[in-house]
Amino acid sequence: MTALALQAPAPSLHPATPSIETVRDFLTAAEALMAKGADGVRTPEADAVRQAVQDAARAYRATLAESASRGEAAPSCPPPPGQAQLTIPDLIGDFQAFPDANRDMPVTTAFALVMTLRYPCAAAQK
Repeated sequence: MTALALQAPAPSLHPATPSIETVRDFLTAAEALMAKGADGVRTPEADAVRQAVQDAARAYRATLAESASRGEAAPSCPPPPGQAQLTIPDLIGDFQAFPDANRDMPVTTAFALVMTLRYPCAAAQK
């Protein structure tokens, strides 16, 4: 009995932060944080929302680089990294515009769609 107790993981003081995989997950987490106001900014849940956006942005930039390396036209023409003025509240609004039936799509796919709509190449070439 003692050996089993020593092998069992210690109970967590903080509940596990759910993974943010879909638009639905993102909106649920982000809306809960917005309801907390300033108190939600420095929480593990806020870190998870920020990480989901960063991961989606990295995946999107990698897709753009792959397209360029194959000589394909870019699906969009965003400003250089760090210069896009896309905030979490902006992204919440964009994701809320997705119909409920599409909210189970991956955050990375939804982020790419948002970037394509926000930064069309025709506007960048003018």
